[in-house]
Amino acid sequence: MSTEPAAVELPSAEAPPLVTEMFGNRTVFEMEMALQKACEVLKPELDTHENRCFIARSILARVGGGERTFGGMVSAGMAAVEQLRQRQEQI
Repeated sequence: MSTEPAAVELPSAEAPPLVTEMFGNRTVFEMEMALQKACEVLKPELDTHENRCFIARSILARVGGGERTFGGMVSAGMAAVEQLRQRQEQI
């Protein structure tokens, strides 16, 4: 009887590309800074990992749509923060 673990077969679907593979270093840096600026204005009760991911996805969507200016990235982040605030007010 063999004591070697059974080989694990990996899924055949390819993983999506990493953000760092999709955009240049400067763009990635600016997206990170835009995320940081947007998260600075979050109310403490909204400052969660889930909400930070929501903001990051909003910035990434804007950049994926062609926006490459820092101001546009910050604008996308702030718009996401506003959406989170509005959701909280509805609860």
